Amino acid sequence: MEKLIFTKIQLLEELDVAENTLRALIEQRGFPHPRKMGAKLFWLVEEVAEWLQGCPRAWGGAEEGKLSAAIQVT
Repeated sequence: MEKLIFTKIQLLEELDVAENTLRALIEQRGFPHPRKMGAKLFWLVEEVAEWLQGCPRAWGGAEEGKLSAAIQVT
């Protein structure tokens, strides 16, 4: 079964960025906003993958990293 969502902790680990960097990506670079379920935040894996594919120069290595193993985008 494919992974459908990232929690904040999972996303930070997958992207290998700090929370402040994630916040800046959302505010300044069009990174997908989190969804909310109760008090928990999560990101849809498909939206993150689409964003990464749209900026290959900035995150080119991510496609060969752990993120590509978690995402099966066709």
